Amino acid sequence: MLSIDIKEAFYGTKKVLSNINLQLNDGDILAVVGETGAGKTTIAKIISGIYKFYGINFNGSVHSDKKISFVPQNISESLDPLFTVEAQMREINDDMELIRDTLLKVGFFDVERVLKYYPHNLSGGMKQRVLTAMALLEGDVLIADEFTSALDRTTKFQIVELFKKLNEEFNITIIFITHDIELLRFKGLLMVMHMGEIVEFGDADSIKNNPYHPYMKFLMGSIPKEDMHYTKDRFKEVSINKTAACPFVEICDNSQELCYKIKPELKEHDERLIRCHF
Repeated sequence: MLSIDIKEAFYGTKKVLSNINLQLNDGDILAVVGETGAGKTTIAKIISGIYKFYGINFNGSVHSDKKISFVPQNISESLDPLFTVEAQMREINDDMELIRDTLLKVGFFDVERVLKYYPHNLSGGMKQRVLTAMALLEGDVLIADEFTSALDRTTKFQIVELFKKLNEEFNITIIFITHDIELLRFKGLLMVMHMGEIVEFGDADSIKNNPYHPYMKFLMGSIPKEDMHYTKDRFKEVSINKTAACPFVEICDNSQELCYKIKPELKEHDERLIRCHF
């Protein structure tokens, strides 16, 4: 069980998160989506316990009966170029049998060869698998922060399939932090963030197939389509009204006068949470 209660979080005096409250059971998958600045990575740093190194202060608590590990965003700078894969994994755990077993778990077959590799011998996808293996040596809850940002499209989906396999076969709890809606091809939970707040939360398939909140509808509409035309089908920017109590009044089909004056609370509707009056 992982219990997260972040009442507020700050970088210096700037508030970056408000009222992030959820519980995950063993084996759950949660994707946290939203554009840059939504607060996704801040949540990951707080949950993993590394927030102090980034000048983050928060009010609340994080409790887990499992050890939490962090798969970093920048794969190119996360492995030391001077040491082999074996040397870097043994810094975490010196049990070679466990190291070999963990590399097998993440999809390596020629384990002995991989152990002798230096980072420059690895492709981007291989580096991501090594980092995932290193995280597995440390904990049973994996937080993957923008885990495909430096990978090509094919490799991205291979890594997503790897995480799904780890979840299904070993009951590992996984939290995806991503802005790439295309990657959400799994059974699990989805949390949509905007400006440090949850705007929609619930079953991932349900939200993707029928988003309620106008911001999630905008994100779904931003996924490139195969038949898109460069000049005709340009992406529209989301229109934010910074003076209204709800910033999405300009793009919401249900907006009324109330939305300009009173900020909507997060409330339950159709087995999901949505920040909307209506």
